[in-house]
Formats: sequence, structure tokens, C-alpha cells
Amino acid sequence: MVDKKHIGKQGEPTKVRIKAASVSDFAQGVGEMDPVYHDIEAAKKAGYPNIIAPPTYPIAFMMESMNADMFFELNLDMISMVHGSQEFVYHGPIVADADYEIVGRVADCWEKQGKSGILDFVVMEADAKDMDGKIVYTSRITIIAKQVDRSDEKEE
Repeated sequence: MVDKKHIGKQGEPTKVRIKAASVSDFAQGVGEMDPVYHDIEAAKKAGYPNIIAPPTYPIAFMMESMNADMFFELNLDMISMVHGSQEFVYHGPIVADADYEIVGRVADCWEKQGKSGILDFVVMEADAKDMDGKIVYTSRITIIAKQVDRSDEKEE
């Protein structure tokens, strides 16, 4: 069972550098061929300092904002974990060749009876800030995991 005491708990800030080649590769992979995602001159003509990332790009580094220790503290069964939902709220463009600081947190958690047993639901959020401290995007993911009884596990 996920303890509600974890709601509001934040992970350690993680710094990521958004590389232009990674942005362009991701854009091509999702079929985004707008030149602002691939060509710096086109991006500059559109008013950006460099190429920008397409929607959903933060998924490429989202797990970095969710410290692995957080999952263990939440006592989630990693084997049965599935992705419930995902959303991004953008406050500005994600610009290539720039650094961002990402801080993840537990936004909510609850349990629900499912067909195969009790399920844990955990909503994780992360804010990415540019180096001026401005939030560029907020991501939100709902994780679902089958609850595991660990009461008979022995400590070694």
C-alpha cells in the first residue's frame, strides 16, 4: 500500500541539457517535420534562439526527474507497474542546447480494488525550469501497480 505521507515529497533536482541532435531525432521519430524542430535558421526566423522541442519531447528524459529511490520508498511493485495516463502543460518552449532543472514530486496516491487485487495509483508531477528559474513545462504521469503483500518478507 502506498502511504499518503508521501504526497508532496520531492525528489532531488536533476539537471538536463537538451541537445539539438536529440531534439531533431525525436521530432523525426514522431513525424514532426516542421523546420523549427530541425533547422536553427528556421527556428530563429520563427523567433526562437535555437531549434525547439516538439510536444511530448519531455518523455525522453522524464524518468530522470523521478528518482528511483522514490519508487522504492513508495513500495510500488516494479514488475506489475503500468502507465495509466500522461499529460504535459507547457509554459514556454523547450529550446535546444539549453540546460533545465527538473524536480519531481508525488502529487497524489490512492488504492482501488481491481479484478486481480488491490491496485496502487500514484500521480507523479515534475516541473522543468530554465536557468532563469522560469517553469517551462509541468509533466504529470499516473502510475498503476498491483499491490503486493510483503508482510512475510524477512529482513536480512
